[in-house]
Amino acid sequence: MSNLNNRQVEFVKLLLKENEYKPIKYFSTFLKTSCKTLQKDLRVIEKYLNKFNIVLARKRGTGIMIVNAKDAKCLLYNNIKWQEKECKKVSVNERRIEIARNMLINSGTATSIQKLSDMYYVSKTSISADLSCIEKWVSNFNLIMERSVEGTRIRGNEVDIRKMLNFLLAKYPKRDYKNEGLYDIAARIDPDTLSALSESFGKDKVSYINQYLVELEKKYDCRLNDTYYINLLTHILISLTRALSGKQIKEKIVEENYNYLKSERAYEEAVNMINRINEDFNVKLDESEVYYLYQYFVSFGLVKNTTQNADEVLDKLNFKAKVFTEKVTNCIEKIIHIDISNDEIIMKSLLLHVRPMLNRLNYDIKVSNPLMEDIKKEYPELLSICEIAVLMISHELKQKEIPIDEIGYLTLYYQTALERLPVKKRVYVVCQSGLGTSQLLTTRIKKVFPQLEVAGVLSVSMLKKRNLDDVDFIISTVPIDIKEKPYILVSAFLNDQDIKNISKILTDKHLGTNNIETGTFYINKFIIEENIFFNEQDAVIIKDLNKKYEINISFRSIVLSDSVSVYIGFCNQGSILALNINNNISTDVKVEFYIAMEDMNVMTNILSEIYHLRTSKEFAAYLRKYRNPKKIMDYFKMYAGKMEFSEDDFRKVIKKENTKLNMDATTKEEALLELVTLLDNSGALLDKDAFLNDVYYREKLGPSGIGNKIAIPHGKSKFVNETTAAIGKTKVPIKWESLDNEPVQFIVLFAVADNDKGSINSLLLSQVAIKLGQDKACKSLLYTNNTEEIYRIFAEN
Repeated sequence: MSNLNNRQVEFVKLLLKENEYKPIKYFSTFLKTSCKTLQKDLRVIEKYLNKFNIVLARKRGTGIMIVNAKDAKCLLYNNIKWQEKECKKVSVNERRIEIARNMLINSGTATSIQKLSDMYYVSKTSISADLSCIEKWVSNFNLIMERSVEGTRIRGNEVDIRKMLNFLLAKYPKRDYKNEGLYDIAARIDPDTLSALSESFGKDKVSYINQYLVELEKKYDCRLNDTYYINLLTHILISLTRALSGKQIKEKIVEENYNYLKSERAYEEAVNMINRINEDFNVKLDESEVYYLYQYFVSFGLVKNTTQNADEVLDKLNFKAKVFTEKVTNCIEKIIHIDISNDEIIMKSLLLHVRPMLNRLNYDIKVSNPLMEDIKKEYPELLSICEIAVLMISHELKQKEIPIDEIGYLTLYYQTALERLPVKKRVYVVCQSGLGTSQLLTTRIKKVFPQLEVAGVLSVSMLKKRNLDDVDFIISTVPIDIKEKPYILVSAFLNDQDIKNISKILTDKHLGTNNIETGTFYINKFIIEENIFFNEQDAVIIKDLNKKYEINISFRSIVLSDSVSVYIGFCNQGSILALNINNNISTDVKVEFYIAMEDMNVMTNILSEIYHLRTSKEFAAYLRKYRNPKKIMDYFKMYAGKMEFSEDDFRKVIKKENTKLNMDATTKEEALLELVTLLDNSGALLDKDAFLNDVYYREKLGPSGIGNKIAIPHGKSKFVNETTAAIGKTKVPIKWESLDNEPVQFIVLFAVADNDKGSINSLLLSQVAIKLGQDKACKSLLYTNNTEEIYRIFAEN
């Protein structure tokens, strides 16, 4: 025996260092191996040393030592270095894959723990752990691990054995391997896969099957995608190897039009190939193997059929592929608000991929995606969205479950579509006069959204005369009556909610003619307090839901982001929506939505809202702060978008004692002091003077007069106890820096707590700001002398 394993190499290196006899126990300490195992190693080492005329001396009661090695030491050291390179350390996972592969290939023969221990030079305890792990693997393929006095073997259906073999070959560990004699194949197969195939089946068989496939490609003028080629090559190699060991598929062929299939070219080519393999390798692959190979030919599109029946089958498959592609694409578009359907190149490419994919699904043929790990790393979010869409549409069309490797390929098509979308968007900015606030607003837009090109700043009257063909949408500080393009209403100061709304419109499906609706309308509609959980295990929640609704739903967990996961299930007994909030102080907020229903349209809308919530800092901050179902329900209610705000809602944020409609102030300074005093007297402030300083600091940044004799000074300050507002009306208009350069008479002073994000009060104040952008509301406020009337104006739809 010329080769040593890792442990034996280390053993020899230790022996060379010693100049006196040492007992076996001495070496076992360094090598962390039993004396019994080292005794076996010594027999191998002695044969190895004999090649160099080196003696391993033994002295009873003293130990062992290498003698007479002076002349041969240099040669021995060089050989040891070579030995170290030859026996690179095999990881635990690599060892388990190799053991499982060999047990599958030789499934008719049992192996033993002792045999495997000797083969891999590890303890029997390690091998037992390996076999326990492999047992879990085989159970995923409907196989069993059978233990008897003869040893351990894998038992099961031949088709399932081949499926697992195919899976393991795709996961085979990377090895250094020289491809002598396989240069023609190396151009199409990555070195790791080629190494695995050659090591498993032999270079001659790999080269033989490759040559046959190349001939078929030339015959039908069709070059297979490399992934399909590898899967087909692997399948045939597995069939051949299993046949040589006497293992074949013995299942009865179940095919409605089987007699028609025999007249198809694909079937004829499968017969030809099986006959040639039988003749060249002296085996007897039967009709079941022919049919099995035919399924691969059809699924990968290698052989083109010409019979009338084949055309009918193809038409039916084309229709299914078209429906599936369109539905999945439409679902993804609705969830993330992008336009893919209009990209003809991508849609055509998708269809060409989906057609054979559905064929593979029909024949239960699984392909391995070598790019899967890269896809998970580079495009995790889009992969999750594709997984959700495929799961929903497969359920709707009553199709088999599509493996994640196939979904990975679909993700690459959609990622390509995203990268082909135009990035730069052109917008018009509309202000009440086209002047004043326009500069401040435009500067802020360009800073926050560098991907936006501001094509111009217009007044409402100018906008009506302008051709809008060259812009994508409009940003306006006032409501406008326009149908040609979508528009978004913002405050003159572009607050956080405005930024969020613009971000959403930038990713809208096709920036169509309707205004973009943001919020939680569908979540608010279907969530109930009893289905809101805190820091609960998913198994407990699923059990609770199934018991509560007297159903038995299986949920699929899909991670949307680091903070948001969704659990998808299907239920025809109503619509279920649940929420679990993990908001322990020691961890970041993690949210889990549980969705079970049969209405795919509603489910898609809920998923779209969840998708856009995942990036909301306000949402995360709110969940971190509140820990009771009612408060969470309030959040969804307030962001539902389509709800009407009541007068009582505004009474909560603008208290009656904080309104004064006959102010004494005759200057801006007096007005600010008077309103700040109201807030301080009501307990809204922690430090009156400090808050007033924050208000003045904000005033230096730009005018707070928004026109129509209205001013909205405000301060976001750590000296505010609770977000609120004070309202005042002076007896006569007073001088104030305003967008229309006119004096001010009606003042709303916003007092926002420094750490306030997403609270109900801050949302109500946003609604107040929006209402102040409406001419009709401003006019009504100027003429009112009644606080209750103010509440009515703000609540008016």
